[in-house]
Amino acid sequence: MKRVLLAVFVGMLCAWPVSSYAEGIKAADQMVSVFLGGSAPLQQSGIYSEDVLGDPIGNEELEWGDGAASYGVQYLYAVSDQFAFGLEYMGNSFGEAEYERSYFFDASNWGKEELESKMNVNNFMVAGRFTANPASRVRFYIPVGLGLASAKATLDYEGSLMNSGTLEHASDSSSASSTSFAYYLGLGLEGDFNENWIWGVEGRYSAFTMDYGKFDGSDYGKEDLSYFSLLFKLSYKF
Repeated sequence: MKRVLLAVFVGMLCAWPVSSYAEGIKAADQMVSVFLGGSAPLQQSGIYSEDVLGDPIGNEELEWGDGAASYGVQYLYAVSDQFAFGLEYMGNSFGEAEYERSYFFDASNWGKEELESKMNVNNFMVAGRFTANPASRVRFYIPVGLGLASAKATLDYEGSLMNSGTLEHASDSSSASSTSFAYYLGLGLEGDFNENWIWGVEGRYSAFTMDYGKFDGSDYGKEDLSYFSLLFKLSYKF
């Protein structure tokens, strides 16, 4: 999924602005934006199947989530034509990443185990941006954010065991929450519908830390995680 998001983002940035527009962005402008898009994890969790499933046949690093629905709201105040600062909330609901293994000894002795991992990440940020060409109708800008990430990870386990002709089932679900420093850095493209309404597309690299030690009885540690987001924005300037 991250390749698709990157390809779409690069395509949106192909139109370099060539025209000037009287409005643009000026000092003392205020902008309220809403955005919606998708995110993709950039690495795995640092947790291995052996840690979760016991003594497996093989040992595989587990993913911490699948593609996410991302959404949020932002307020910015332009302290100059090029620089603006404000506040932002962004939520990310990552889908379930699945891991499965099976083992077979004979018709009366076999087993199957499934593990699903997902995560929700909510960011509360001090946001800023640098606009490269504020007087143009179509503009490039660099967004940045610093703040806190509140993350909740969930692991769901399902197992089946055929033991000497007797079928047994087991299931378990556990979750852990963690709060950490978070940041993002990106590149954006936006343009004016009219004097007040602005469309935009933005790509971001975001990072936070998940403390897997918050799972009950776990020996996991803290893992630095990151993801890429592609966001479509609608802003109102006043």
